[in-house]
Amino acid sequence: MARMVRKQIVIDPEQERALEAHAQALGVSQSALIRQAIDALLEDAAEQERRREAWEAIEEGWREAERRGIGSGSGGRAWTREELHERGRSD
Repeated sequence: MARMVRKQIVIDPEQERALEAHAQALGVSQSALIRQAIDALLEDAAEQERRREAWEAIEEGWREAERRGIGSGSGGRAWTREELHERGRSD
């Protein structure tokens, strides 16, 4: 196991009871449970950042297409709604 760093935290009594009960139910220490929660929080934050970056890239693509006049409004489309429905029926 990697070198550990000691941290002191303050939680309310309800959190303490829930932490103790959950750790017992899982058969792990409270510290291990807190480390797991931190890992999950950090992974979730990283996933949110990846999604935000992907969404920004998509939006930039839309802006670039709009600047070039591609796909913006009826004037930039190379297809009609009816054509899309026909394609869906033939697939």
